[in-house]
Amino acid sequence: MYTTLLRRLGLPVVLMVLLAACNGGGETRDASPTPPATQTVAPTAAPTATLSVEEEVSQAYLHYWEVYSEALYNLDTSHLSDVMTGPRLERALTEMSDLRAQNRAVKIVVENDPVVVQAGSDQAVVLDTYRNQSYLIDAATKQPVGQTPETAQTISDRVTMTNLGGTWKVLDTVREVSP
Repeated sequence: MYTTLLRRLGLPVVLMVLLAACNGGGETRDASPTPPATQTVAPTAAPTATLSVEEEVSQAYLHYWEVYSEALYNLDTSHLSDVMTGPRLERALTEMSDLRAQNRAVKIVVENDPVVVQAGSDQAVVLDTYRNQSYLIDAATKQPVGQTPETAQTISDRVTMTNLGGTWKVLDTVREVSP
């Protein structure tokens, strides 16, 4: 049947007839077209990684070490106030000034083990007993000054942190050094 129709009407006419039969011609068949089916999807809340106060404090404390280490290595105080305030910031600025005067810097090598022992909405306390093998370096060449420590020193810090405008910062530290 199709071959006879093709012969009589020719291929272009047959294609137009087939398209019209499939509604490919853009014409509607009745006056009230059916709207396309839509699928309604109820919005779902994306899972959020809401941190506990302890997790926020712990992350802020480790970030403090990153910033402080970078500052001591480059003698750059520009980001210290991002992670510390009050007495701790004052001591760090004095420390940097003293190092600059001696043309020295510090390569921090520590293994932290912080534990948040107290956490409120605006203050927290972190105990960190860490291994320290940090050493002095020449500020310009970054080469060690003297010998680097062969054994690690154990240091325990009791760190008071404060929440300032949603940012946890180190306020003060009390240090105990073990032989």
